[in-house]
Amino acid sequence: MDRRLIQTAVFGNSNSDEPAVCPETVEELEDFRRAHENDTIWCGTKFEGGCGRRLTTRLYTDKICHFAHYASSGTGERCGRKAKDKDSANHLFAKAHLAAWLNTQGLSAEFSYPEPLGSTVLVHLEDGRTLLLHLDRNRPVRWDEDSWEVVLGPGVPIEPDILEQRGYVLRIRFEDRPGGGRNMRLGTEHPGAGTTWDGLEDVKLTSQGLNTSTRPDAVRAPMPEPRERGDLEIRSLVGVAPSRPRAASTARQDDPVKRVLMHLDRALRDQPDHLYSTVRAIQRLLEKEQSPESVGRLRLALDRGRAELEKRRQYRKSVLARLREQPTPLLLTEVTQLMRDLDVTAEERETVRAARVRLHEEQETVRREQAKLHALREARLKQEQLVRTEHQREEQRERNNAARRAWMEQTLAEQREQQEAAERRAQQERAEKLDSLAPFVLGALKKAAREKRATTWREIQDKTGQREVGRLTHQEKLAILETVEKKTLPESPLWSTVLAATGSADALHLHRDLLQRLRRPALDEDARFLAQIHGQCAQLSRQW
Repeated sequence: MDRRLIQTAVFGNSNSDEPAVCPETVEELEDFRRAHENDTIWCGTKFEGGCGRRLTTRLYTDKICHFAHYASSGTGERCGRKAKDKDSANHLFAKAHLAAWLNTQGLSAEFSYPEPLGSTVLVHLEDGRTLLLHLDRNRPVRWDEDSWEVVLGPGVPIEPDILEQRGYVLRIRFEDRPGGGRNMRLGTEHPGAGTTWDGLEDVKLTSQGLNTSTRPDAVRAPMPEPRERGDLEIRSLVGVAPSRPRAASTARQDDPVKRVLMHLDRALRDQPDHLYSTVRAIQRLLEKEQSPESVGRLRLALDRGRAELEKRRQYRKSVLARLREQPTPLLLTEVTQLMRDLDVTAEERETVRAARVRLHEEQETVRREQAKLHALREARLKQEQLVRTEHQREEQRERNNAARRAWMEQTLAEQREQQEAAERRAQQERAEKLDSLAPFVLGALKKAAREKRATTWREIQDKTGQREVGRLTHQEKLAILETVEKKTLPESPLWSTVLAATGSADALHLHRDLLQRLRRPALDEDARFLAQIHGQCAQLSRQW
């Protein structure tokens, strides 16, 4: 065995992407071994530096437990996992959590791990969308059009202007859990407001975006605009503020034809109010462009833009026709968005203004009529009340008294129910407290058995620092010991024998009651019973 403190590995085989984290404490490692006794553990090749050899677990009491290689004799492929922390496995844990999360929503996806391993994870959804998980803190984030959404890993920085432009950014973080695992949470960071974290079970994937607690009706944020110098006139026509020039830029950024085609694609996809300005920009470029190839591309793009622009005009015309016929709040909301188009005519704006005035007048008329009807109804009710007879008033009082009695009975029933619920909660909290004490008691019993000595409840309280141990009743002690012995095999001695080994009357009484609960035989004579207990303590000591 080697001495590399390897914390992360994979289950199954060397090419697996099912991650494993080695627990650091003795108790957790023992549970880990029992849970995975039929699994093999490997130094996976999907880790950076993984050698692909099989691993085992090493248990220590003077330092943290960890994975170690089999037959590490200095031959074979050298392992590069030395000094790699748990974060080096974030890409595999992210894949495992996302796959399980998608499965709960009836979805599946393909996952890939671009080089260098661990830097990013690509999630290819069935509908063609791609999610990019960027995990490398030292590499720039790829804000490109190929990714439908970008999610940042722990500690990955983001420039303030990009966060301001997008309006939010999604993040993930990992939290260790007992027993050698990690939990993943999804957070939404807003400018100046920090990050709000959600469990994956509270996040939904829709066709529009990832719905979280702070974005219940999420729509994918726009990708940041490329920072380039170029035709500022074209940028302004499509509604994008010019950014500061940079010394280096890509060919796509410097080519005004490619840039305006990119803006056309964006306008056709999710910025229809920029379509008119983009078509105008294409027309201007056609007047200046001389390359036959570029002219052909621009003409095709112009035809696409004009066709979509005409469709939008016809749709706006139909909405305005319905608005003229009968204005409604829903139609006004819809047409307000359409009025953002740059080719809206003054006549169309006047139609909207007139419809808004008409709707306001109609709503005012309805409100006045409703107020008049309400006043008439109130007057009639008052008149009816004046002509009621004393007999009717008496009947009303009787009904009121009956309602009062029913209310009092209901109130008393609710109070009784609340008291019973409070008692149940107190019992539940006490049971949970007893369950939380069980690991401390088990650890103290194992330590006493290892040191070949008996122990007492007072000593367990002093050793563990759990003051609640000193206030336990006989039945509560019995419940804790029953929990402690759940995993003890029927033929194995009980850990609680180190408590009974003191020989006190209370200790023997408690041990007899425990044996009765566990359906184990118990001798009636104290001397023989105590001798049997000492023999079982000796068996426990030999296990160490």
